[in-house]
Amino acid sequence: MPEFVKVMKTYDILPGEIKSFDVEGEVIAICHINGNFYAIKDECSHMAYPLSDGSLDGEIITCAWHGAKFNVKTGDVLSMPAVVPIETYQLKIEGENVYVLIEL
Repeated sequence: MPEFVKVMKTYDILPGEIKSFDVEGEVIAICHINGNFYAIKDECSHMAYPLSDGSLDGEIITCAWHGAKFNVKTGDVLSMPAVVPIETYQLKIEGENVYVLIEL
């Protein structure tokens, strides 16, 4: 059953940054874009390298290893070599706490 799990505080990630978290066995990258937070599976769909090693430009994350690009809001692939979208996770913010919806 899906459940919201507290991951971090809103001030733990500066705007434009990506951080990786282990949440109940799932490795999730959280991106901070202009006061909004987005959660994705921290794994490139091309070769399973961590996307949190990459760079963030607006809502586009670029894999550091082979240059695949994804939209962190939707998970959509924006450039090859990846062809499969990445998983995204629903977030909620209560006060300064950031929660991610995951399957427990």
